[in-house]
Amino acid sequence: MLRPHVVFTMLLVLSVLATPPAAAQDGGFEPLDVIEGEDLPEDQVYDDEAPYDEYGNPLILGQDPEDPNAPFLEGEGETVTTVQEGPEVTQGNGAVLRGLDKLAGTPIDLTLTTGQTGELGWLQVTLAECRYPSDDPVGDAFAHLVIRDGNDEATLFDGWMVASSPALSALDHSRFDVWVIRCTTE
Repeated sequence: MLRPHVVFTMLLVLSVLATPPAAAQDGGFEPLDVIEGEDLPEDQVYDDEAPYDEYGNPLILGQDPEDPNAPFLEGEGETVTTVQEGPEVTQGNGAVLRGLDKLAGTPIDLTLTTGQTGELGWLQVTLAECRYPSDDPVGDAFAHLVIRDGNDEATLFDGWMVASSPALSALDHSRFDVWVIRCTTE
């Protein structure tokens, strides 16, 4: 005796095989309407006379082909941009860094002077420079660090770390985290 789900599957297969081919395969396919004449939408107008540069890119009217960064319109680009000045900073003599061995859960504090290299596990951490706001010596420190893998001397991090935003520029390492605590002045 056949089970009901087997009978259903057989009927489904037979109905698919007995279905006539689709209309598109019988030549019943009709192409999309092509818009011709004067009623073309503006975004579909194609200009055969448009100038092209040597790479086949269309040139924009008024654009200087010799200087593609030149302003399009008269007076464009003449505005003055003002840059906001950051706080006045002072350079520290060293920095206090904190490292974390994520596997062991052990925090390690490193006190380094400028140019000194300390070890965090097998990582070598070199302090290039530390700066802090002049009006707030215990405030937001930022340090330039170079962190290398001690086993193969590969540079893992070379940049500035900010004490208040450690994730802004962080070491990407599977076992260790390093961040800046503060600059030292003595």
